[in-house]
Amino acid sequence: MAQASRLVQELKNQLKLHGVTYRELSHELELSESAIKQMFASGNMTLTRLDKICAILSLEIGDLVQLSDQSARQLQALSLDQEAELVSDPKLLLMAYCLVNHWSFSEILTRYTLTEVEGIRYLARLDRMKLIELLPGNRVKPLIASNFAWQADGPIEQYFQREVQGPFFQSNFAEDGCLRLVKNGDISVVARQNLLERLHSIGQQFDDIVREERKIAIEQRQGTTMVLAIRHWMFEAFKELEREEFTQSDST
Repeated sequence: MAQASRLVQELKNQLKLHGVTYRELSHELELSESAIKQMFASGNMTLTRLDKICAILSLEIGDLVQLSDQSARQLQALSLDQEAELVSDPKLLLMAYCLVNHWSFSEILTRYTLTEVEGIRYLARLDRMKLIELLPGNRVKPLIASNFAWQADGPIEQYFQREVQGPFFQSNFAEDGCLRLVKNGDISVVARQNLLERLHSIGQQFDDIVREERKIAIEQRQGTTMVLAIRHWMFEAFKELEREEFTQSDST
């Protein structure tokens, strides 16, 4: 029953993230909105109905199970102390970023100017912080979600404002694969809330793409940041740690 409850909760999360309301779902399933609400409140739904809802979200049931398991195991937020320690050391932050994005230890050492001894020390530190579980052979299991929530005005938020926000927008976004979309107009609070829900859905699509892209070789992926704009961009602190051959390839 515990797993079934987690699946229903994850299904609720996915509906919210994809911007699908109970009313819209009722039309798709040809049920009343009250019946949909009751179904989710009770957690009682058939496999056929679960499969239909997953199809609406472009998910397989197996994907939903995987997302549910990940949510159950992974931290969705850090403590203030964990955030402060993470941003206090660029190499520690780099190691955490790579690991939650499923880089292997050898891939990190190949790309960045970290020695093996130094890398192992950071693995042990992240293990003590309970952000990863260190496994034999320097393998790791991330214990924090890659899209974890930041503490309001906490160390990561302050780091972002100081080190990321300004440099990221210092671009004309004219390169291929870049976009800065600026719109202005007078709209109601309700309309703005609807837009927020759609933007959350786009954020979920970004997370879905990141998860799917883990299947391809690391050499074919680029660090990418989206803040209602998107372009190839890396933290300056991370770029400074790249080995020379990768720095040159990024600039071409």
